[in-house]
Amino acid sequence: MEYQDFTIDIGSADGGGFKAEVVDAPFPERPEGPFVPPMEREALDALLKAADEFAKTDATPDLSLVDVGQQLYDALFTGELASLFKDCRSSLVPGTTGLRLRLRFRSDDPHADFLAALPWEWLWDCCAFLATDRSTPMVREIITKRPWDTGASRETPVVEPPLRVLMVDASPTDKPALKLELEIKRVIEAVKPLMNTGQLELLRLQQNTPETLRNALLGEPIHILHFMGHGGYDSDSGFGAVFFETPDRKEDQVGGIVLADCLKSIPDLRLVLLNACKTARWAGHAVAPRYSGVAAAIVERTGIPAVVAHQYTISDEAAIFFSETFYKRIAAGDCIEEALTELRGQHERHSDEWGTPVLYLSTPSGKLFAVKPAKGQFTVRVLDPVRSDESPVCLGVRSFDGWGGDMKARNDDVLDLVEYFDDRFIRRQEWWQEIIFPKLRAFLRERVDLRRPLLLDFAAHSSIAFAAGWLLDVKSGLDVRVRQRVSQSGELEWSPNDGLEGGDLLWLDRPDIELASRSPKHPDVALSLAVSRPGVSEHVQEFIRAQNLPVGRIIDAVIAPEPGPRSVRGGAHSLRLAQALLPSLQRRYPHERSGCLHLFCAGPNALLFYMGQLARSFDSIALYEFAFGAKDNFGRYQRSIELPPPGEASSIPKGW
Repeated sequence: MEYQDFTIDIGSADGGGFKAEVVDAPFPERPEGPFVPPMEREALDALLKAADEFAKTDATPDLSLVDVGQQLYDALFTGELASLFKDCRSSLVPGTTGLRLRLRFRSDDPHADFLAALPWEWLWDCCAFLATDRSTPMVREIITKRPWDTGASRETPVVEPPLRVLMVDASPTDKPALKLELEIKRVIEAVKPLMNTGQLELLRLQQNTPETLRNALLGEPIHILHFMGHGGYDSDSGFGAVFFETPDRKEDQVGGIVLADCLKSIPDLRLVLLNACKTARWAGHAVAPRYSGVAAAIVERTGIPAVVAHQYTISDEAAIFFSETFYKRIAAGDCIEEALTELRGQHERHSDEWGTPVLYLSTPSGKLFAVKPAKGQFTVRVLDPVRSDESPVCLGVRSFDGWGGDMKARNDDVLDLVEYFDDRFIRRQEWWQEIIFPKLRAFLRERVDLRRPLLLDFAAHSSIAFAAGWLLDVKSGLDVRVRQRVSQSGELEWSPNDGLEGGDLLWLDRPDIELASRSPKHPDVALSLAVSRPGVSEHVQEFIRAQNLPVGRIIDAVIAPEPGPRSVRGGAHSLRLAQALLPSLQRRYPHERSGCLHLFCAGPNALLFYMGQLARSFDSIALYEFAFGAKDNFGRYQRSIELPPPGEASSIPKGW
């Protein structure tokens, strides 16, 4: 929709009192007249407290939005100003043109500060709330003398794709828990079409501190900042704040001015979304300095064109609805004021919280970006701007007696499973599933910090390394390094970003080994992985025949140029090898689609870990351990861990 502005400047009048003046409109008239506030400061304080109750599901505040909205409308639209507004609305072409109602306040007008705290989004014109009608979106503007403002017009910038949205999901452990992961999931679903075409990329911080935020903004172009978490406003002092996290994830109260300074001099940043309580609360307090609220401080001190924030307490449910609906409308092509108006209208019939979000807009239009066409797609990327200075969580896993005895001295914690094994051989086979896997899962769940890098030290069976990767799958966003022990050099630390990618040829071109006719009697597929030693497929064939497994086909994967103890160059090479195997592993004949994937692997634990991270797409996996060191071990394997654990596999809901 094409919008024209109807801008009203509200502030102090010469000689006392207040005035409302039209400074921009489609028609040439510019009427002005006295503005008599419909309530005094004391009544406004009571109204704001009542509006905060909307977020409580069991609360029934004694407040009528229609009554308050009608009082506001009658106070603002009087005489010639009301006639001009009516005439401008009458000239609109339904569904094609709209009138953007822009209420303008001045930061150098302290006597009129409390007028900006009035609930203008509730304006009611006898028939409907203006802010819920797409033909009359409502925005606010704060006029100030800014040192960065040259007075030049701000044209919509053309952005090289992707448009980057940085999500800051601050959740201090000593504050009430919020449903931030659900909010992020809904945002991802809303913008998935844009991510799939390479138009938009979502990013997250590894650690939600003001310092990491600042480093991220300086590190690469960020166009939208979305803060989700706790916010607050102190009615005694008139100051607003949001709550970041300290490095140990306790609350870090950050005032509006401090946050604004963190966002200064970031030219690519065009929109800040503050999905937190009372972040739009501004002034309404006799002793509070100007721009003491969070959103107002950002507008005043940074020059960022648009800020969306909440003027009252907002519930978890409303905050999630806000994010989901807003980004859906942006993905559909709405400008920012259209998107906000639409979500208000959709939320109106469910809750009085529809009027909680506020838009501060200093540009002529809410079309903040023009993104060039792009190809490709993006997933959610986790930023770690201070990774080089941040120590990882170091965890060891040990199942071999006599190997890895130094783990406790150099790791934060160690899962020691040696007592369940005699040398390399588990004492009871059922312990793989009953003891080893549950202990591994509990250990990782309790000790892994999703906001810090992870260094894993394995002196353990390959099945355990693979299962650890399966538990910490790639979608977790974790930066995982693996300490790889090698006989020649002692040990190496491998990472997917270590640059050690190996050559262009990853796997030798080997045909599948067909063991049986393609029939439902043989639905399973086996992977024979020869990386650290050759001849694995011969052992696997012998074992399958001896055990009479229902395996009809073996994928014979042999590393290029040949297997050996140093055939894998590093972490990046491991990840490339694992990724290159996926197409072969995912290709199933019709009779194999309900079968199990049997993994027989001779390779370094780092490779097995990264393979495990990519293995969630397989319905059923059975891992095997080779009888190393045993006499007559040809074709000798033992079934170890099944993934997902029996009884925990998700079934397809009825009707799908």
